[in-house]
Amino acid sequence: MKKILALILTLVMAVSLVACGGTANNTVDNDDAAATSYSNLGVALELTSEEYGIGFRKGSDLTDIVNGYIKELNDDGTLPALAEKYELTLAPMDAEATNEATVKDLDYIKANGKLVIGITDYAPMNFKDDAGNWTGFDTEFAIAVCEKLGVEAEFVEIEWDSKFIALESKAIDCIWNGMTISDEVLKNTSCSMAYVKNAQVVVMAKDKIDQYKTAEDMTDLVFAVEAGSAGATAAEDCGFEYVEVTAQTDAILEVNSGACDACIIDITMANAMLK
Repeated sequence: MKKILALILTLVMAVSLVACGGTANNTVDNDDAAATSYSNLGVALELTSEEYGIGFRKGSDLTDIVNGYIKELNDDGTLPALAEKYELTLAPMDAEATNEATVKDLDYIKANGKLVIGITDYAPMNFKDDAGNWTGFDTEFAIAVCEKLGVEAEFVEIEWDSKFIALESKAIDCIWNGMTISDEVLKNTSCSMAYVKNAQVVVMAKDKIDQYKTAEDMTDLVFAVEAGSAGATAAEDCGFEYVEVTAQTDAILEVNSGACDACIIDITMANAMLK
């Protein structure tokens, strides 16, 4: 009897692992995701319009310093060139200094000789090239800012759902990875001015797109979303049924495999991966 019960338990666990959002799907290597073809997928609907910002610790003096460098890099043509290279749309960069500096992070990073940047593997913002080196819009952008700061850029992969904990604990010095400026971000960070336009979009199989014209049409679907992301917030706001995965790349893999009906990801990623 014990052997029979053990066999039943093993079968139940195996089924659970391959369910939408289960551990088996969440541990997919991002290199596999990058190599996968998504020609069968397309963007069905744009749910939100938003912008990206860089998150520093609350009260950090780096926020307004970096805002100044963002303007310089925009005015000298660096950011427009990067936006063209990675096919992104820049946000208007006209914000004035509004952050009260109470934390001397500039001295802290100068003493360390580096700015530790929290990222995820997310094309076209931060991803690895064929040689295994980090590249992308945010990678090149951050390196250019670090040159002005006089420090090295060190990129550290983080769990997106615990990004604010990593920031406050000083495991990282900023969050710079296509981060949507949201109420939660403004509450937990001193956020830079917006620098790139973005949107949350629904991605699904191309042959099903014509069946779903509005968010209301999609209430019977199961979505995959990155935990702690703007996509998860959009799913919640729309009243969708959803499962959380570790990364946006995992979310799109869930749809590609047929484990989930659709996913909600950044349009910047959708444009990069659905070519």
